[in-house]
Amino acid sequence: MPLRAVTFDCWKTLLVEPDWTLAHARRIEILAEAAALTAGGGDVPRVELALAFDRAWGRHMRDWTHGIASGAPEIADDALAALGLRPPPAVREQLIHDWQEASHSGRVEAVEGAVETISALADAGLHMALICDTGLTPGRVVRRHLARVGLLDRLACCVFSDEIGVPKPDPLVFRAALTAIGAEARDAAHVGDLLRTDVAGARAVGMTAIRLRAVHDDRSGLPEADVVVDSHAALRRALLARLAESV
Repeated sequence: MPLRAVTFDCWKTLLVEPDWTLAHARRIEILAEAAALTAGGGDVPRVELALAFDRAWGRHMRDWTHGIASGAPEIADDALAALGLRPPPAVREQLIHDWQEASHSGRVEAVEGAVETISALADAGLHMALICDTGLTPGRVVRRHLARVGLLDRLACCVFSDEIGVPKPDPLVFRAALTAIGAEARDAAHVGDLLRTDVAGARAVGMTAIRLRAVHDDRSGLPEADVVVDSHAALRRALLARLAESV
């Protein structure tokens, strides 16, 4: 089939956060700050704060696997409830905002070769979009990271789960991206690292599924992608070769 468009997953496909532990530690500090401003929360031990956060994050991940979109507001409410805290609305809102911004406390950078891939595909005339599941870092913050590393301008559309209301592999997110860039599923490929979300979601709507193992190699044993590549250099070769065949 001809290749007219490509959609990309975000995390571990275009962006990577090597210092995630720094952002995690910062979020525990932010929770401690909120607790200190809440009646009865000033003496909560740090270990309890960390446990409440990690359990709330775990619930978010379980929701994600069941197709439920959630983010900082839901995770904050879970963590606060576990600690028995009911902060004033302004404190809760500040907690949510600061959690959403916490990825800026560490490094978020482009996956090696990602900028070159996006540039080469754009120069070749392919339409491109991003399909991103969000957690604590919402779409508005991810856009800033993409812009800072030079990826945003070449993407015609960004579809984020916190903005559209559902995560991958829901067909809605893939169809929204395809509609925005004016592409048919049969003429498009999706690139991502996860079998459950990226590969299964792309195949369900009739797109070519490409799994990128540059950062993360999914060993879950679910059905494999149509194409598997180990680097952005290999991805560029595969996509540009298919493009040449379809001209």
